Amino acid sequence: MSRRLPVYILIDTSGSMQGEPIESVKVGLADMIASLRLDPYALETACISIITYDKEVKQILPLTELENLQLPDIVCPDSGPTHTGAALNVLCDCYDREVNMGTREQKGDWMPLL
Repeated sequence: MSRRLPVYILIDTSGSMQGEPIESVKVGLADMIASLRLDPYALETACISIITYDKEVKQILPLTELENLQLPDIVCPDSGPTHTGAALNVLCDCYDREVNMGTREQKGDWMPLL
């Protein structure tokens, strides 16, 4: 198994992001994924996860290899709070569950990016 570079993306999907702000985020995310797919090293190592947060926190994309990644639909509710702290808690849970820490005999994943 090769070492992965886990990349966790947290996206604010609260009501204040509705309309142009979330559309800009979607365009930027699609451009980032397209750029990464042009880099052979990124294509070989990068795994992407997306966590959205508003009144609810959801991991809408578990760690997925770049070559297999299909961007999920990202939507915002009409209104509601932004639970950033809860999003960070979910991120920590995902990290504990998904990132391979390695052993003495084998290196684990690279340090994740947020």
